[in-house]
Amino acid sequence: MAMYNNRRGFLRWLALGFGSLVGLLPALAQRRFNRAIAQGAASGPKAAEPEFVKVATLEDLKEGPFKVEDAFGKNTATLWLVGDPQKEDSLLALDAACPHAGCDVDWRGENFVCPCHGSVFAADGSRTRGPANADLTAYKVKVEKGEIFVART
Repeated sequence: MAMYNNRRGFLRWLALGFGSLVGLLPALAQRRFNRAIAQGAASGPKAAEPEFVKVATLEDLKEGPFKVEDAFGKNTATLWLVGDPQKEDSLLALDAACPHAGCDVDWRGENFVCPCHGSVFAADGSRTRGPANADLTAYKVKVEKGEIFVART
């Protein structure tokens, strides 16, 4: 017995076949696109080295955490430079803006505290108490000949 005996059966199978093809083509194209993206990410060009900006000297850190106003020029960022509590002889550069509402945090004792809503951050910038739901943003730091440079990102 044939798959279709009349015109109606033929059209039904034709529509089913066409519909399957229409549904299958985008899935195949997406799979090919995803594979190309994955291969490009694995073998793509490396990101350019960040530009480092001089923000302070080691002499500035003798008294503890040091606040750098206008770190990248044109009122772009206020940073805190602190010794990394996890690594001796290492520095952290932390964005002073609280991730909750953008107020600049202050150094109080052993923590950073947001004066606007009371969020508290440890010396390494990790959040210890909200309402902020994220850590302070950290920047790459390098020290050369007693001068401290921070990556502009």
